Amino acid sequence: MDTTDNIQIVRPVRGDGPAMKRIAQETGVLSVNSTYYYALMARHFNNACMVARCGQTVCGYITGFFLPDRPDTLFVWQIGVSPEAQGKGLGKSLLVALAQQAEPEFIEATIDPDNTASIHVFQSAARHLDADWLFSDTPFFDKTDLGETEPPENRMRIGPIRLAPREE
Repeated sequence: MDTTDNIQIVRPVRGDGPAMKRIAQETGVLSVNSTYYYALMARHFNNACMVARCGQTVCGYITGFFLPDRPDTLFVWQIGVSPEAQGKGLGKSLLVALAQQAEPEFIEATIDPDNTASIHVFQSAARHLDADWLFSDTPFFDKTDLGETEPPENRMRIGPIRLAPREE
């Protein structure tokens, strides 16, 4: 797959769920959810999700949702980039594109503190969005929340996001 040309970042559409799951599986590091989850995100939560298309193939995705008790805050659940497209800044591009489309005031996620690649994606996106960035040094989710087999996850927060006004 040639991932250097013809990359488009767009809202997911019906039928993108299986490709999103395939990417999660191919990474070897992401928690793989059911196909139903990815289909649900693509269809019912696509206001908070994006996919990257390398030609006709989905080669990356970001899933999220707006927090019910804080509708100005977009919670990013997962960013996945196919192995062939990794190392080209696609994760950051997906996060920035989603922020520009969804226009949240804040972005949050939880990240394993050992996952330096994800931490760097969010740091870089925060700089691009001219926003403050905070990564807590204490677990937001720990073994009480996640069980004994999952590592703790710390809260990451970007914002307030200062997007340039859109041209009409």
